[in-house]
Amino acid sequence: MKWFSLKIKRKLMTGLSVLWVCAGMAAQTVGDPSISLSLRKGTLKELFVAIENESDYKFVYDSSEIDTDRSISAVYSNQDISTILSETLDGLSYEIRGNQIIIRKSDVQKKKATPRITVSGKVTDTNGEAIIGANIMEKGSPTGGVTDANGNFLLSVASDASLKVSYIGYVTREVKVKGQSQLSVVLEEDTKMVDEVVIVSYGSQLKREVTGSVAQINTSTLADMPVLQFSQELQGKIAGVQINQYSGQVGSGMAFRIRGSASLSSGNSPLVVVDGIPLTGDINNINPSEIESFSVLKDASASALYGSRAANGVILITTRKAQSGDARMEFAANYGVQVVPQRGRPDMMTAREFAEFQNEYYEDRVKYEGYTGKLDPLYANPERYGEGTDWFDVMTRSAAIQKYDLSLFNGGKKCSTSAMIGYSMQDGVVENTGVKQISARVNQIFKPKDFIEVGLNVAPSYKLDHNSLIAFDGVNNLFNKAIQASPLVAPVDENGNMPLYVNTSPMLANINPYKIIMETVDDYATARLLANGYLSVTPLKGLTLKTSLATDMTWERRKYFKPGSVDAEGIASGTSSYYNDYTWISETNATYTNTFKNDHKLEVLLGFSAQKYCKESNSVSGSHFSSDDIPYLNNATNITSGTSNITEYALLSLLGRVNYNYKHKYLISVALRYDGSSRFGSNNRYGYFPSVSGGWVVSEEPFMRSVPHLNMLKLRASYGVTGNDNIGNYTHIANIGEYNYVLNGTLVSGASNSNIANVNLGWERTAQFDIGLDLSMFNNRFSFSYDYYKKATDNMIQARPIPQASGFASITSNVGKIHFWGHELSLGYNNTFGKFSWQSNFNISFDRNKIVELVEPGYITRNTSEYSDYYRNQEGYPLSQFFGYIKLGLYKDEEDLAQSPKSSTSQVGTIKFKDVNKDGVINVKDRTFIGDPNPDFLFGFTNNFKYSNFDLSISMTGSYGGKVVNALKHQYLGNLDGAFNILAAAKDRWRSPEQPGSGDYPRTMTGTTAEHRKVNTSWIESNSHLAVKNITLGYTLPLPQNRYCSKLRVYASIQNVCFISKYDGANPEVSLNGLNGTGIGVDENSYPIPRVYSLGLNVTF
Repeated sequence: MKWFSLKIKRKLMTGLSVLWVCAGMAAQTVGDPSISLSLRKGTLKELFVAIENESDYKFVYDSSEIDTDRSISAVYSNQDISTILSETLDGLSYEIRGNQIIIRKSDVQKKKATPRITVSGKVTDTNGEAIIGANIMEKGSPTGGVTDANGNFLLSVASDASLKVSYIGYVTREVKVKGQSQLSVVLEEDTKMVDEVVIVSYGSQLKREVTGSVAQINTSTLADMPVLQFSQELQGKIAGVQINQYSGQVGSGMAFRIRGSASLSSGNSPLVVVDGIPLTGDINNINPSEIESFSVLKDASASALYGSRAANGVILITTRKAQSGDARMEFAANYGVQVVPQRGRPDMMTAREFAEFQNEYYEDRVKYEGYTGKLDPLYANPERYGEGTDWFDVMTRSAAIQKYDLSLFNGGKKCSTSAMIGYSMQDGVVENTGVKQISARVNQIFKPKDFIEVGLNVAPSYKLDHNSLIAFDGVNNLFNKAIQASPLVAPVDENGNMPLYVNTSPMLANINPYKIIMETVDDYATARLLANGYLSVTPLKGLTLKTSLATDMTWERRKYFKPGSVDAEGIASGTSSYYNDYTWISETNATYTNTFKNDHKLEVLLGFSAQKYCKESNSVSGSHFSSDDIPYLNNATNITSGTSNITEYALLSLLGRVNYNYKHKYLISVALRYDGSSRFGSNNRYGYFPSVSGGWVVSEEPFMRSVPHLNMLKLRASYGVTGNDNIGNYTHIANIGEYNYVLNGTLVSGASNSNIANVNLGWERTAQFDIGLDLSMFNNRFSFSYDYYKKATDNMIQARPIPQASGFASITSNVGKIHFWGHELSLGYNNTFGKFSWQSNFNISFDRNKIVELVEPGYITRNTSEYSDYYRNQEGYPLSQFFGYIKLGLYKDEEDLAQSPKSSTSQVGTIKFKDVNKDGVINVKDRTFIGDPNPDFLFGFTNNFKYSNFDLSISMTGSYGGKVVNALKHQYLGNLDGAFNILAAAKDRWRSPEQPGSGDYPRTMTGTTAEHRKVNTSWIESNSHLAVKNITLGYTLPLPQNRYCSKLRVYASIQNVCFISKYDGANPEVSLNGLNGTGIGVDENSYPIPRVYSLGLNVTF
C-alpha cells in the first residue's frame, strides 16, 4: 500500500495550495502575523521551513534560480514576516499572494519583447486524475495561475516561455511552450515529501509521528467490489485484523476480530466510530460508497481514549467531504449476478440411491435383527427412479445484485458541501429472500471566519429485509431441513401444488421447506439517522475549542406471518413488533498545538464526553387467523403473547492526551480516559484507562544519513489499559421475573427475583503491551511494518457458583483471565515503470491465546450432549478447543470386538473409539481434546496493476493451520437411521465382514448408529485455505477535453472467486457464533456464500 494515497493526499493538500481558486487569481496582501525565530547559523531553506511552521504561508520559488543552501542569520522576537523577509532576502524579492510567498531574483532582466500567445492545458497525475490547484508560473515573469476543478488552466504567455508547474507532494516540472497553444502536463509524486496523515482518536497525526499501532486504508482501491458491507472490502487488507464471512445471509454474516480479541460472554466486536459517532446499532447499513478511509486502532495507546469500549479495538470511519477547489459530480453503477459455486455443495443421495439405501437398510434388518416387517413399496425397484429432487437446487437460484451512487462535491473558501445518495438491491440466492436499501448523506462545513468552523453531517437510510433474517444457519433450520428432505418427493406436484410434507416412510416428518420460504412473510423495515454537528473556534494561534452533538437513531418494524398452509396443524400465526432506539453523544474538547524554538512540538488535548442510550420495544403475537388471505393481527382470533420493554444506559467520561516530539525524531504520547458507566455495580462504576507510548525516528539521526536508500525508520513501543463494557444494561441489578406459587392449593402466577445483584460488577479489563517498527526505503517504494503485542484480559464476566442456600445457583462476577500475544508483519511495494505501475501489499499475523483462569471446575462446556458438545474452554488451553472421542475405525470382526474396549452398544461394524483413560470401557470419560480451531497464521495479499488506461486488482486472503469440525457432514447428513436423506458417500458403509466399506460409515443396526453421531476425530478437517476474494479489470476511456465529463471508467469484477482448501465444506470461514471465542470453526450448516459476477461504470463530471 502506498504511504500516501493520491486521492486523500490531494484532498488534504488542496486547502493549503488552492484557497485562492474561488476568489480568482488577483494578487493581494494580507496582514502579516508576528512570529519569533532563532536561526543564528541557518540556511535560506531552514528560514522558509521555520516561517511555514509558524504561519499559514507556503513558499513558492524556482529551485534552479534560488540558492536555498546559502547561509543566513535570523533572530527575531515577535516580528512581522514582511520585516523578516526584507532584512533577510539579500538580492531577492518576494510577493505575498494569498497564502503563498513567491520568491524571485530581484535583478531579473525584462524579457525582450516577444509575441504572446494564449496557452491552455490540463495537469494530471500519473493515474490520469486531474490535479486541482496546481501552480502554473511563467519562468522569469510574474504571470501565473492555478488549475481549476478539472485540472485545466488558461494563461497568456510569451511564445517561447518556459512554464513551471508545481503542486505540493509532486515533483515540479518545467515545460517549454514552443509556440504551442495546447499543453498536457503529467506530474509525478515526490516520494521524498510524502508523509501520510493518519486519522487517530480525536484527531489526526502525521504517520511518522504516530507512536501507537494504527493501520489506515483509503477506499479508492476498494470501490469496485460488488459488496454492500464495508467489512467485505476490508478482508485481508490489514495485519492482525481477522474478518470472516461465516454466512452468506443477505446483509449480514460478517465477523471482526482484532488481534485475536475474545470474551467468553461479552463479545469480541470492535467499536466502530463514524465521523466521531460511536455506533450502537447495526454496522451493515452503512453505504461503503460514503466512506473515505478506515483507521484501525489496534493497540491500547491508540484506542485508550475510547476507554471502557476499546478492549476489542476501534475502527474509525471517515466519510467523504469536499475540499477547497472541489467542483465535481460522480456517478457509479454496478450490476451483478450471484451464483452458488458447485464446490462444497453436499453430495446427497439421488432418488435411486436413496431407494437402494432403504432396500439395503431393510435387508440388513431382516438379516441381523430378525425383522419381519414389509418393505415400503415406494422403495421397490429402485431402478425406476432417476436423479429425483435436488433440494439444494430447489432452494437456491441465481440472483441479481445492483448498486447505484450519485455524489456531488463543491468546495469553496467559506463553505464546502458533499452530498451523496445511494440505492442498492440484493436478491438472496435462497428463493424469496432479499434486501433493498436507500441511503443519503450530506456533509457540510461553513467557515464564516478564518478562526470559526461549523460542521453538519446528516445521514438517513432506509432498509427493507424480505425473509432475509429468517434463521437459515445451523441445525434444524430451513436450509438444513431442505437438504435432508426426501429426493423422491417434488417441491411442486404435477398439478402445481406444493405438498405439505416432503418426507417418505420411515423418515421423520419434514414440512416442505420450499413451501415455507415461498409462503412465509418476514419483513423488517428499518429507518436510521446518523447526524452530528460541531462548532470549532480558534481564539488563539494553536488553540482550538470544539464542541459537538451527535445522534444515532433507529426505527424498526417487523411484520411476520406464517400461513396455516405451512403448519402441521393448519394454524396460522403472526407477529407485529416495533422498536426505536436512540443514542445522543455530547463532546467538548480543547486542543493546543505549538512548536517551540523549531524543535519542540507539543499537542495537548482535554475533553469531556457524555452519552445516553435508550431503546423502547413492543411486540404482539397471535394465532388462529380466520383466513390466510388477511395476514394482520386483527384477523387473529387468539392473541398469544404481548411484550413491552425499555432499556437504557449512560456513559460519562473525561479524557486527555499529550503528544510531544523533539526535532521530529523523539516522540512520546500519554493519554487517559476516566469512564463512568451505568452498566456496572455501584461500587465499581468508574474506572481509569491510561496509556503511554513512545517513538524514535532513527532515520533522523546523523549516524543514519549515510545509509543508502533509507527514507524512514521508526521504533515505537506502547502500554495501556482498555475495557469491555458489553455485558448488558442491568446485569448487576436483581431483576424481577415471572414465578408461579401455590396458594391455598391453587397454582397462581406472581413475581420473584430472577438473579442476585452484584454491586461490585465491573468491566472486563485488557492491559496491552506493543513494540513495533516502521520502515520505508527506495524513495518510499518499499515499506515494512512489524508489531509484537502481548495483552491480558482479566475480570472476565462469568457466572460464579454460590451456595444453594442463597436461593440461587450463581452470581455474575468478574472472574477469569485470558492471555493473548502475537506478531504482525506488513510489506508494501509501489513503483512506476513508464506506463506501468504496480502497488502491492502483503500482511501476515501470528496470533496466540491461552486461558489462564476460569471459575470452578476450571472449564466451560457448550452443553452436556456428546453429540453437539463440540468444544471446551479450559484453563491451560487456547480458546474453543474441540473436544470428543478419538476414532480408531470400526470393529472389524468378533475377535476385534472381544479384545477391544467397547461401549454398551458396540457391535462388529460399529464405530471404535480409543479408551483414553484405559478402564476397559468406552464412555464419556474417554472424551479428550481432538483439535484446535485457531490458525497458525492469517495472511492477506493485494495487488493493483495499471498499464496505460487499463487497471487490474487482485485481492486474496487466507489462513494456515487450525481445524474445522464438520458437524453438518457427520452428525446431520450422515444419519444412518433412515430418518433423513444422507450423503451419497454412505453407500460405501459396513454391511458385513466381507463388505466392510470405506471405514467411514458403520453398519445400520438399530440402536448402534448413535455412536457414529458423537463428536470424534473423524469430524475434524484442515482449515488451511487460500481465498481469492476479488478480481477487477478496468479501463479508463480516453476522453477529449470537454466541460462536461472529465473521467469515464468501465470495469468487470468477480467477488468470492474461489477457495483453495482441502476442507470438504463450502466455506472454511464458517463459525457457529462468528468470531467471539466460542464456536470458532464449527460447521453446523450456513447460508450459501455466492460468487458475484458484475459490470460497473464510474463517471466524473
